[in-house]
Amino acid sequence: MESSRRRQARKDLGFETEEEKAKIEVSLAREEERRQKKELARQKLEGEWSYKFVKGVSTLMDKYFVDAVAGFVVPGVGDFLTSALTIPFLYVSVCKIKSLPLTLAVLYNMMVDCFIGLTPYLGDVLDAFHRSYAKNYRLIVGFVEDDEAVISEVRRGALKSAIMIVVLIVACYFLYQVVKGLYVSIAAMFGGCN
Repeated sequence: MESSRRRQARKDLGFETEEEKAKIEVSLAREEERRQKKELARQKLEGEWSYKFVKGVSTLMDKYFVDAVAGFVVPGVGDFLTSALTIPFLYVSVCKIKSLPLTLAVLYNMMVDCFIGLTPYLGDVLDAFHRSYAKNYRLIVGFVEDDEAVISEVRRGALKSAIMIVVLIVACYFLYQVVKGLYVSIAAMFGGCN
């Protein structure tokens, strides 16, 4: 039997008992198994059409400014149509990654993009700088690649995202009403000139 002083000395010097070595080996084996499972899941997700589609939409909408151009060509309607392209991002975050904080972050970016796009003409210019698709793609890639900084950022901002989604829905509704009234007024003004 080993004395307590001797055990303390072994501990202080960093010597491990066989039992401790066995526990460390088991822990390392479990961690390696977890890492391999995570890697297989990542590879599987990267091979799926939804993930590839999200990457393509991100590139098309933000790198080639299709989001801004669609809003400029068909004011208001173009922004709602391009917002529909957020559905694949939501699908990946809800069904594939299964993360509520990530889903809230994706929705928040979509709502900001929608709000910006509803502002006639100025919104289309600002839309070119907001790049919500690239932001959402970065967040999804961060979750897929197990990037602790991205995951931590998204989790910390989950409550803020949820609150801001509600605020932006209300703001979009009122902005839509203002823009609609403006278009009706302009149409009445030009219609009354005949």
